Amino acid sequence: MEMFELKYFLAVAQVENVNRAAGNIHVSAGSLSKTIARLEDELQTPLFFKSGRGIRLTPEGLVLKQRAFQIVQLEEDARLELTGREAGSLNVYLSSEEILQTYFGLEVVEKIGKLYPRAKTHFLIRSEAQAIDQLLNGEVHFALITQEPPAEVASKILSRVEFQTCASKHHPLIKKYGSKAIPIEEVLKHPFVLPDSTILGKIAKANSTDGWRDDKFPRQVKYKVCGLKLMEQFVHRGMALGYLPDYCVRESALVPLNVSGCPFSCLQTVRIIAKNPSALNWMSRLWNQI
Repeated sequence: MEMFELKYFLAVAQVENVNRAAGNIHVSAGSLSKTIARLEDELQTPLFFKSGRGIRLTPEGLVLKQRAFQIVQLEEDARLELTGREAGSLNVYLSSEEILQTYFGLEVVEKIGKLYPRAKTHFLIRSEAQAIDQLLNGEVHFALITQEPPAEVASKILSRVEFQTCASKHHPLIKKYGSKAIPIEEVLKHPFVLPDSTILGKIAKANSTDGWRDDKFPRQVKYKVCGLKLMEQFVHRGMALGYLPDYCVRESALVPLNVSGCPFSCLQTVRIIAKNPSALNWMSRLWNQI
């Protein structure tokens, strides 16, 4: 097996699509297909099987994916150490929910860029459970999570987060109350938008996807959406109220409401985790900077 063959294989294994992989690494789909065929011939085992119109890794392919990732990373680490951070390049893989990558992943990338200007960061949008599995399986270097980390990984706290009820500056509640305290009864008269899945992260002691205690203070949930941006747009246009993490409210230029009469709040701790940050020299150096 040649190093370039392992890199080509990984490109396909990451997305399980030859055409998409070809576009990602700027080679022809034919070259990738031939490389996969050579590897399968050499190893005398299929690495992918057809699944509908796509492909999926076989059990043997999954094993090779983990081993190839380790081999390629060791090669990149050695090359970086020998050539220097300005000349050497590396690929960094970060997995998490989209909202965490948008706000905290970018902070991590800035640190990577300062230490290793030629580094390429790959953002993999996954649920928290999937991100943790990818990390434990050796498929990514880092994951961003809001739940308690597994015992076998290293973790660092990036932020402690509080959710806030928020609105557009044009919303009737803002026009009437401004920054004054708004009784919870008044808030509940207005419709809310919330995500249809836990894209905002792990939320404890709540029966809703955004952390609001609907069991104690039932809302008018008029809209359910599958993405953060659409949720923000409903709030920006004054069509609904939202219950979002404080960093999201700040970055989105939404207005937090001063709600009175509601003793409940949703709190989160955002963490970055790594399986073994001392395994690679560049990871160890970066981990010390986080």
